[in-house]
Amino acid sequence: MLTYILLAADTDPTIMIGGILPRLGSGYRVGKGDVIALEADEYYNSFHSFFPTVAVILNIDTDHLDFFRDLDDLKSSFRKFASLVPEEGHIVCNGDDENTMQALAPLGRELLTFGHGFGARVRGINVCASGRNPTMSILYDGKPFCDIRLMIPGAQNLKNALAATAAAIALGIPAEAIVQGLNTYTGVGRRFDFKGTLNGADIYDDYAHHPSEIRALLDAVESLGYRRVIVAFQPHTYSRTRALFPDFVTELSRPDMTFLAQIYAARESNDLSISSDTLADAVPGAKCCASLRELTEELAAVAMQGDIILTVGAGDITNVGDALVARR
Repeated sequence: MLTYILLAADTDPTIMIGGILPRLGSGYRVGKGDVIALEADEYYNSFHSFFPTVAVILNIDTDHLDFFRDLDDLKSSFRKFASLVPEEGHIVCNGDDENTMQALAPLGRELLTFGHGFGARVRGINVCASGRNPTMSILYDGKPFCDIRLMIPGAQNLKNALAATAAAIALGIPAEAIVQGLNTYTGVGRRFDFKGTLNGADIYDDYAHHPSEIRALLDAVESLGYRRVIVAFQPHTYSRTRALFPDFVTELSRPDMTFLAQIYAARESNDLSISSDTLADAVPGAKCCASLRELTEELAAVAMQGDIILTVGAGDITNVGDALVARR
C-alpha cells in the first residue's frame, strides 16, 4: 500500500518487499528518489540490521518460538527495533494492539499511533469492513483527513491502510496522494490472490500461516456471501504448529470444509512429535492428505458453483491453486 502511495506522490521510491506487486511485476523497484520502503522481519532479530527513519510496527503476536523464548522476548526485540529510529524520526505503531503499546512504552518516545480507538492519532471511523470494497474515513489528530475505498476485502486491510497512511503522513505526503494510492491498490501476490475457477468455484491463495492471520482471512471471506468456504491449509514448521496448536484448531474449525496438507518443514526437522494428522484429528470433519497431489484431487472432487476454495500457508501449497485452475 505504501508503495502505491509513494508512486502516486511521484517520489520515485526504491522498494523492497516480500511479495510480488502486480504494478511492479516484482517485489522490488530501484528508484532515484530519497525514500526507500522495505518490509522487515523479526525472525532471528534480522530487522535490527536496519536503521529506519520511519519504523512501522503493525502488531506483536506470539510467533517464531523456535528462536524467541516467549512473548516478552518478542516485545524486547521490537522495542530494540524501534529504538533504532533517530529522535527526529517517527515510530508508527498500532495503538489498538496491547502487546505493541506495552513493548514501546519503556522507550518514552512520542509515537505516531494508528487504529480505531479514541487515542489513535491516525484513526479510522465510519468503518464498513464487509464486502469486497471496505470503506472508512480517516482522522489525523482528531481532524478529518481523507476518505478511502479499498479494492481488496477485509478489516485487516483497513488497518493496513491506516498504517500506510500514518507512515505517509510521517513522510509529509499529502492526503490526495494517499487516497489515490490506497484507492488503486489491488493487492500483492499470495495475499488473497485470485487464481481462477474450477467447476464454478473461485480459487484464492493466501500466505496466512499464523492463527491470527487465518482468522483475519476467514473474517474477510465470510462477508463475501459464498455458499461454502473450503480451506486447504499447510502448516508451516513443526514448532509453530505445536506452540499454537489450540489456536490453529479454533480457526480451522470455522470453514465448511477443511483439508490439511503435510507440515511444511522449512528450516526444521520433526523432533516434536507433531503432525498434520494430529491437527486433523482435533478439527471436526477435517481430512489430512498425504501429498499435494492427493490434496488437489480432493479439492477438485468437491469444488462446486458458489464455493470459495482457499489454499492457505507459507509453503508450496500455492502450487495446488495453480493445479486446480489448470483443470478447467
